[in-house]
Amino acid sequence: MSIEVINWALTRAPIPRDRRDASSLAVVLVGLANHADPDGRNAFPSLARLSRYTRLSERSVRYALRALEELDLIQPSDPEIVAAYVKRADRRPNGYNLTIHLVDNSDDGRQSLPPVDPHEGQTVPTRGANSDPTGGKACPRNVLNHPANRPPGAPVSPCGQCDARPADPVSARVVWLDADRVRSALCPRCHPAAIGSAGAAR
Repeated sequence: MSIEVINWALTRAPIPRDRRDASSLAVVLVGLANHADPDGRNAFPSLARLSRYTRLSERSVRYALRALEELDLIQPSDPEIVAAYVKRADRRPNGYNLTIHLVDNSDDGRQSLPPVDPHEGQTVPTRGANSDPTGGKACPRNVLNHPANRPPGAPVSPCGQCDARPADPVSARVVWLDADRVRSALCPRCHPAAIGSAGAAR
């Protein structure tokens, strides 16, 4: 096994992309590369082993090997080398040499770079920390103060952002918009429906 040969089979082997069997040719070539020496020679895995690697039937593996030979990506190796490793003639698989000097130099064969902005084409939801109405403060629909999460008639605890006391009704809770306490708006944390008006008042 050679990392360089496997890398060639994965990234640089000139397998035409417009073929219907391009993916099966690629995985069979990687299976052969897994058994080749560093020069891409003397790969002789059995059909059963290639079938296990690729999850293809043995018939499909045979077709892929024939197509790889037609594309000159593999060539038959010396049968005497295979015979030196597998003594029984009836169990000898075919050996192959991978033509690793052939390289895919076409631009369409290379993987394109990801877009510069990782969120390009995606909608990013507005959250409390980056929304305009709350001015970057915590999410206004806070779990404890949300009306749907309170039992009926229960007082709403102050959020800390407004000047409210526990006994004050939600409608009386305001946030001062200036230091002189002249302009005010309903507290967006205690009164979620006021978010739009608080943003408009600013």
